Amino acid sequence: MNKELILLIGMPGAGKSTIGRLLASKLGYDFCDMDLYIEERTNKTVKELFTISEDYFRACESEACLELSKKKRTVIASGGGVVKRKENIDAFKDKAVIIYISRPVEDILKDIDTESRPLLKDGKARLYSLYEERHKLYEKYCHYKVANDGTISDVLDNIIKIINKKW
Repeated sequence: MNKELILLIGMPGAGKSTIGRLLASKLGYDFCDMDLYIEERTNKTVKELFTISEDYFRACESEACLELSKKKRTVIASGGGVVKRKENIDAFKDKAVIIYISRPVEDILKDIDTESRPLLKDGKARLYSLYEERHKLYEKYCHYKVANDGTISDVLDNIIKIINKKW
């Protein structure tokens, strides 16, 4: 594990991008939102990639994981489904600190626009089914789990404590 690369995993709307940007700033690291990285690489939006097929998007995501796993001094906010392919996590497991940002589904539903997210366009019930499908994978693949059920400041402090304690 390398503390110079931090991968945030968790549900859509868990706060990975917001927390990632702030964490990178506090650490003096670069920040990368994996979905935006994929959009820049493919010249297509995530929604357009999903229109082609979810498998097509996942293949693009796997390529992005291989590329991004080579970064240093970077905080990466993954897409929520990155754990669906073990190869994605394998790209990072020995090269990064993998942190699961855990947030109650009810809190996520209060904050996000489900219409703007390709996998959530069918409504709020879909978020619960995604949680059931993925939460065990997040727990299995993370090195650390941090709850996002208080303030963003608390989450950042908890992550920084983990990083400082480990090294």
